[in-house]
Order: sequence, then C-alpha cells, then structure tokens
Amino acid sequence: MACHIGQECVLIGLFITSLLQMVYSDKPIIQPFHFPERPGVGMQVRVMCSLLNGNLPVRFVWKLNGKTIAPVADAMDVVTQSDFSQLKIKNIGASDTGNYTCVATNAAGMDTYTAHLVVEAPPFWKEQPKDTEAVHGQSASLHCGIGGYPRPKITWKKAYGTQSKDFLVVHNEYKKTILENGTLVIDSLKEADEGVYTCEAENGVGEGIQATVRLSVHAPPTVTSVKRRTSAKRGETAVIECEITGEQPLLVSWEKDGTKLTMPFTRFETYEEANGKGVKATLLISNVQRRDQGNYLCSVQNDYGSVKDVTALTVQEPPESPSDVKVISVNSRSAQVIWGAPSGISTSIKQFVIMFWKNSKVSGKLHQVSLTSTETSTLLRDLQPGNEYTVQLLAENDVGRGDPSDPVTFETKEEEPEAPPVDVEVEAADSHTLQISWKPPPTDTWNGQLKGYHVGYKVEGSASQLAYETVIKTNLREEKTLLRNLRPSTRYSVAVNAFNSAGDGPASEEIVTSTLNGDPPQSPEVKVKNVSQTSVTIMWSPRVNSDASVEQYVLEYVDTDQNKQEFHAPGSHKEYCIEGLESGQRYSIRVAAYNMFGRGDFSPSLVVITEGNARVPGYEPIVHETPFYFRLYFVIPVVASVTVILCVIVVAWACLKRAHYIEGRKAQLYVSYQQRLTYVPPSEISRDSRAVDAAYDIPWDVPNGGGSMGRDRSSYVKLKQGQNYV
Repeated sequence: MACHIGQECVLIGLFITSLLQMVYSDKPIIQPFHFPERPGVGMQVRVMCSLLNGNLPVRFVWKLNGKTIAPVADAMDVVTQSDFSQLKIKNIGASDTGNYTCVATNAAGMDTYTAHLVVEAPPFWKEQPKDTEAVHGQSASLHCGIGGYPRPKITWKKAYGTQSKDFLVVHNEYKKTILENGTLVIDSLKEADEGVYTCEAENGVGEGIQATVRLSVHAPPTVTSVKRRTSAKRGETAVIECEITGEQPLLVSWEKDGTKLTMPFTRFETYEEANGKGVKATLLISNVQRRDQGNYLCSVQNDYGSVKDVTALTVQEPPESPSDVKVISVNSRSAQVIWGAPSGISTSIKQFVIMFWKNSKVSGKLHQVSLTSTETSTLLRDLQPGNEYTVQLLAENDVGRGDPSDPVTFETKEEEPEAPPVDVEVEAADSHTLQISWKPPPTDTWNGQLKGYHVGYKVEGSASQLAYETVIKTNLREEKTLLRNLRPSTRYSVAVNAFNSAGDGPASEEIVTSTLNGDPPQSPEVKVKNVSQTSVTIMWSPRVNSDASVEQYVLEYVDTDQNKQEFHAPGSHKEYCIEGLESGQRYSIRVAAYNMFGRGDFSPSLVVITEGNARVPGYEPIVHETPFYFRLYFVIPVVASVTVILCVIVVAWACLKRAHYIEGRKAQLYVSYQQRLTYVPPSEISRDSRAVDAAYDIPWDVPNGGGSMGRDRSSYVKLKQGQNYV
C-alpha cells in the first residue's frame, strides 16, 4: 500500500513541475517577413519565418490562402530548423499570388504572420468559356473565368453582323448582369438574345485575351392563340383551334374533361398545319351532340418543355320541352294552361309557343300563340263549348324550336246548342200519323254531344202549348220519327229542337201539315204460282182496310248480287210473271199496294229459286259451226236495217198518239192522284227495259201534298195493257 502511495506522489510532482514550466515559459513570436514587390513571372523568391522570442521546441507550418502548403520538389521547398523555417518558391507564376501565412507553435502558445505575394501576370484563363444552350424565358450564364495581376478588366460584346467589327458592348442593364468573376447572366431569355458573344480581358501586363462563344436559345411550346370559349349548334361541326409556337418537333394531343382522345375517335378528327412560327392544331367534331359539351385540352410538348390550354365547348341546341304542362280552370269557352321551365342544358329561351286544336273526325284547325320567355301560364280563349281539345307547348331559342311537350287533352264544358235542326220535313203517313224528318244542326253549333231531339206539335191555331216527344239521337245523317194518334184531316204545327247535357237549343220554324182523310192499304198476301228456269209467276190477294180501293201495285225483286228491279201493275191485277231470270238463282220478291192515300207497307219478302243449274263463273259454251246467216258479217247489217225501220215506226206512232191525246184527252184511261202519300218508292229504282210493254210508261210518282195538305199538285200515270198481266 505504501508503494502505491509513493508512485502517486511522484506523478503529482511531475504534473506540478510541468505546469510550472508552462506558466513560466514564453510562447513563440514571429519576426515579420515580406515578399519582394511585384516579382516577375519565372523568378524565384524566398522568405524566412524566424522567432523573435519563444521557448523551444517550436513547430512551423506554412499556409497559402488558409490551406496548408505541401512542399513540391519542382514548385516549392520548405526548410525548417529549430528556431526558423524558410519557404522557397521556384519559377513563380500568376497562380502563386496569394496570402502566405507562417504558423509557429510551442508548449506556451502559437503565433502567425501573413505576407502577401503579388505576381504581375497577363490575363490567363481559369475557366475557358463554352457554347451555352438555354430555354426561352429562363436565364443563361456565360462564364469567363480569368486570372492575372493586376486584376484583368473583362468586357463582353455581342455580334450584330458578320464582320469582326460588328460587335456591340454588353452593359449591365435590365435583365443583363456582368458578375465580378466575369460571368454574364441574361434573364428572361428571348429569341433576340440568341447569338455570338465575345469575352475580352486585359490588365496592362502583356497582351489581353478573348474568347467567342455562341448562346443558343431554344423555344419551348407556347400557345399563342386559343378561344377560351366556343360554341356550335347541335348537328353541326364544331371547330376548336390551337395555334402553337416552339421549336420543332411539336407533339400535339387532345383531352376532353381529363380523358385523352385517341384517334381515330368516333366523329372526332385532328390535323396540324405548319406555319411560319409553329403549328396550327385543329380538332373537328362532326354532328355535335349534347354529350360533346365540355372542356377540351390542347396539350403540346417538345424537347424543351410542354404547355396546355383549355377551350370550353358549348353545344347550342333547341330547348327541351316545357315540363309539367297542365290545364286548369276549364270553362265552356276558355281554359287556363300552366307549365314549368324546360329542364336540362339549353341556351336562353326567347319565347314559348302554345299550340292547341279541336279533336274531331276532321282534323281541327291548329292555333298557335307566342308567349314571352317569362310567362308560365296563359288563358286559351274563343274555344267551342262541349269539345275536346289537345294542347302542346314548346320552347324556342336562337337555335330553333324544341320538341313539343306531351299532348294534354281536355274537354270544355257544354252549352245549349246554338242552332236548330235543318231540312225539317213533315209528311202525312196516314189519317192518324205524321212522319217528321230532319237533319242535325251544323256540328260546330252543337256545343257538346247531342243527346237527342224534342219534337213539338199542336193543332194549328190552338192556344195550348206544344206537346213534345223525345227522340234519342242516332248516327244517321237524317233523323225520323212518327207522331201517332193524331186526329184525321187536321192541321198540325210541328217544330224540332236539339238538346245536350246543358239544355235545349233553339227550335226550328214551325211547319204546318194536315193528316190524311184516309189510310194507305195494308200489305197484300203474296204466293208463288209457278217457277221455271227463267221466270217466276207470283199471285197476291189484297187486304181491304182503307176507305179507298187499290189503284196500283208495285212489285220489287232482288237477286243474289243485290240488283233490284221494280215493276208496276194496275190495281185490278192479282198476278205477275217475272221473266228474263237466270236459272238456278235465288230471288227475293215483295209487293206493296197503292190507293189514293199513298203506298202501304211491303209484304214480307218471298224467296224463290229458279229451276236448273246456276252458271259456273268463267264457263264458256262450246260454239259449233253456224250457218252464214247467223254469222256477224250477215247479222249486223240486217239488225241495223231493222232497227232503223223500227225507229221510224215508233216515232210516227208517238206523233199519232200525241195527236190523239190532245184531241180526246177525256176519253182515255188515266188515273189521277191528287194527294201526296207517306210511302213513296225509292227514287233510285228504275224501270226494267225488258218489261217496258208490260208496265207503265213511267214509274209511279206522287207529288208531295195535295188537297187538304195545302200543296195542290197532281201526278198522272198512264196505264197500258201488257202481255205480262193475267
């Protein structure tokens, strides 16, 4: 333990001794030294760094511009002794110019001394200028790293011509700056900044130096012209243009709402057209639709940059249909229509157009009314009561008219008919019955749907009110009804009016007509007497129920093709033979009787089928060789001659008969009918020329009215005896 304590004491003693030496020793002090003034290039210089004071040992270090110098055999040499250090610089040059520092260090401290060595040297290149490429709009730096002493003066020039003298000095100005190290900085480059630049340096020592470089300014793509907004009508072709400048090659692409358009694309087409400065890119959209509306991006790039620009395309189209079209407050002659604005995308609306028409079997007249774009309702006027109408609405803008809205149908309220029935006729059917016929009022005066008619009547001149019978409307062109249980031979006033759900319309003018003094005969009982292949003989027996005897019969028959024939027979006959019929055919036959009061009802139809087989359609009988006197070339001239002779005879006979008629009118047999009867044979029935000799010369025709009916007209029908009567 004692040994250890002794060793510690020794160490402590040594530490104290060393500390005392440091406190009482001197730190180094360097004697100032200097380099020769402006030594020439290639000379040799020496400087000595020695101590004025300081305890040894001392450590010496040399530094150039703050960096420790490492001796180089061919350039520098350092010789150091205990109390000094010598620096020798061989073959000095401009690069040796600088601050040389000697650092002396001992246990007590450190001292330094710095001397400046200046070597006169002509300008020399520290960094050789190089050709430079830059991008339009950015900045460019043209370096000119020059050494030498004194410090060289640097001048930049720019060529403006082809001769060596065609240079202009570049000064510090807006966007052009010459730095202290000789670098020329140009900001916001333009095409005009491109060219040849020269950097010159001189310091009065030796000859100056210069170097020429080229500055190339490359242009990135730039959109010089684009419409921010464009429009096209639906169905037309939209054109979107993008004019671009920049260094070729320029790559153009298109996007719509963030989606790239890859060509070929449906209805889309692109092309580029080169111009003097760049490219004009065009996007064509044919048959533009609403879905084509959006933002179209023109994207361009080259080796020096890229650019994008947007055009908003608006598709102009006719507006959509007005929404929620309704018809409210419908009256008999007006209705209010309301609607909402069209939905969807559309340009501003100029006006609304409302269309309405009356629904009828015949197309109704179309009415159109223009309304302002701010209106949302209108009143339709001058409508006809009790009619169904259809209304549609459409909107119109600068492009045109849009589609009409869904049709809305409404029906106006009814009013009483405005006009009476027309063509009212009153005829006596018998002594107790009047037959009334009329046609409906004009359709546009119905003011609704006709329900029927009221037929009013009373005895002429009586003070009583009209008695009415209701007739339900039919769809026939002519309406008819019978007024029964009237008094015979009495004059009645008759008027007719139409009615609908709203009430009665005006009545027609009263017509006065008298009932007959007697009644037409009842229908006879008809039987078949004989049937052959080409004829049918029928017989009938009258039913006497009238005050007047039967004066005439009318016989009517219809074949299977609905061809109708009619014959007349005197009242004294009870049979008739119908000839010229076809074999095996079906015929429907009926008979009616006339007396002085008119024609009675037809008998029930009697169906008769002639004997034999019916002719087969398309069948042609076999024609055998006939004698010459049956052939056409012989028969035609003979028939023509006979016809001429018969015509002459008939004309002569007619003239003779007329003379006899004038002379002996009262002696001949005539049947006169003074009064018009209710039932008259249809006017379309014609005589059968085959039986002209067997019937009357003219069809039975009894004029309207006579005697007590106030129309004093008569019709005379001449009777003839014929071979068909039995």
